[in-house]
Amino acid sequence: MSTTTVDDRITAYSPLVATTEFAADFAVFDNADLIVIHDGVKRTDFTVSATYVEGIATDAKAIFSPGIIGEVLVVGARSPRRVSRFTNGAPIPTWQQNLVADILTAQAQERQRDLDRAVLVPVGSAGYAIEAGIDEGKLLVMGAGGRVEGGPSYEGVTEAVSDAQNAAAAAALSEQQALQHKSDAQGFSVAAANSAVAAASSQGQAQNLVNAAQAAYVGFQPGTFYDLGRVTDSLELFPSDLGRVSDI
Repeated sequence: MSTTTVDDRITAYSPLVATTEFAADFAVFDNADLIVIHDGVKRTDFTVSATYVEGIATDAKAIFSPGIIGEVLVVGARSPRRVSRFTNGAPIPTWQQNLVADILTAQAQERQRDLDRAVLVPVGSAGYAIEAGIDEGKLLVMGAGGRVEGGPSYEGVTEAVSDAQNAAAAAALSEQQALQHKSDAQGFSVAAANSAVAAASSQGQAQNLVNAAQAAYVGFQPGTFYDLGRVTDSLELFPSDLGRVSDI
């Protein structure tokens, strides 16, 4: 491994067909130094194959059976520990010195990788304290005194957002309907005005007809005789001879 080049000690794969072997492109010093993240979930059902030469393996690989597909990360995750100690006064082979330096460098690279993923406060600021016992699914909120506490649940927030969106959509629909009602009312007002104009016009026309009729009617003029014909009556009051009445 390189002791001068930055290495995050992660090898990524995205197989589209079932794959059983995933090699690490970094050196390992123990089979337990490897973990595998598959589609965001840590897997433990794999074995490690590696050939160690002077305490270092550069051909380590994780083996699954059966094969897997998806997003696969082979990650270096060595727990900081010391597995050997030099004897005072004894000669120290170069490879052993290099092995110790390589292990320390690998652990430092992994710590730096994880540190880069951490949420940091500004330099010189006090760190945050996280409240214990935060329920799963709760969002984190900043409390008093720089204390990180459990807030509302993610589901609650998404439901509130959905309700707000539905309310906004209903309000927009109501506004649209109100505008339509206003437009309809304006149309009715125009129609009523037109009807009033038409009624006034009809009234004027009727008055004109009355005036014309009055102008055309002359009536019976004084001192003038009119032949109205005659009326015949076929009713006989006394159809037979009733005789005569004698004075007594």
